[in-house]
Amino acid sequence: MGTKNLIGTRIRTLRLSHGMTQADLAKALNQSQSSITMYETGRREPDFETLEALADVFNVPLIYFVEGGGIVTVGDSTVVHTDIPANNDVRLLVRGLNQLTPEQIAQAKNVFRAMFAITNPELFEEGDDDK
Repeated sequence: MGTKNLIGTRIRTLRLSHGMTQADLAKALNQSQSSITMYETGRREPDFETLEALADVFNVPLIYFVEGGGIVTVGDSTVVHTDIPANNDVRLLVRGLNQLTPEQIAQAKNVFRAMFAITNPELFEEGDDDK
């Protein structure tokens, strides 16, 4: 299944599960009903801002619209996430992490280790770098 078809299928599934018409969703996104039709049929792919708005409307993580449903590439690493919260702070953080070099990712890990050392030390246990 192509990316457009996957996204379209997921949009349609969410819309129907929320009891919304295409017109309802178009109004919620401030777009035309024909745009919603094109997204759902795979004739057009929503831009990133529209995907963010869809995630907000349906209260799902943005990653839901990505093939694999929970696979995120951070630098040269691929990380599987199934429970990324659907909030702007996390979206901003993930977007920023995607721009980092491997060296910067290593530095970010050290910062996170230090931040959580007292409150949640189990988040970054020794030897977890490859998990």
